[in-house]
Amino acid sequence: VLDLTQLHCFPTGLMKKGEVFDWLRKLKQEGKIRSFGASVESVEEAELCLEQEGLDSLQIIFSIFRQKPITSIFDQARDKGVALIIRLPLASGLLAGRMHAGMSFPESDHRHFNSDGQCFNVGETFAGIPFETGLELLDELKTLVPGGLNLAQMALRWILDYDAVTVVIPGSKTPGQVPENASASQLAPLPEALHEQLNRFYHERVARHIRGKY
Repeated sequence: VLDLTQLHCFPTGLMKKGEVFDWLRKLKQEGKIRSFGASVESVEEAELCLEQEGLDSLQIIFSIFRQKPITSIFDQARDKGVALIIRLPLASGLLAGRMHAGMSFPESDHRHFNSDGQCFNVGETFAGIPFETGLELLDELKTLVPGGLNLAQMALRWILDYDAVTVVIPGSKTPGQVPENASASQLAPLPEALHEQLNRFYHERVARHIRGKY
């Protein structure tokens, strides 16, 4: 028996038809899976999936650089008892704070071949923000990081402070980044004043730079 079966970024048209969810409900009734969910790229897709009876989990793109789900998805998921799994919480590594101007990525890396949405939703790469613009925004964001934390820890703790969030799944490039990222779950919640600053920073400085279906 599979504990959780998730459909990852399947076509919006299939979400609208809903037949695939009938199959998942059938598999659950037959005892072959315990739970089912979906991973999506946009708020529209998240809302379509939340309409489905029996949905157990929803994996969404969410970060300080991509905050739209707060107002449109979080309450719905909480009210329906749907677990929210947050992916790309560090905006493809931007919010780790280690990238710099002129940096290049391997040809096999989506940060190289999808930087402008050439292959799939541009929101999957740097939260949909042009790389150089993202670096400029980081310079401003770093001034808000509290003492004792690094940028990545603040970005992860900020997400975990939302009670609608079930789990965050950051990527790690080195073994040392794993415990560093995990430590965010043990940190105290960020001050409310900082949450207000980060929300204002997003709406005033970031939102207008986000490209693609969101």
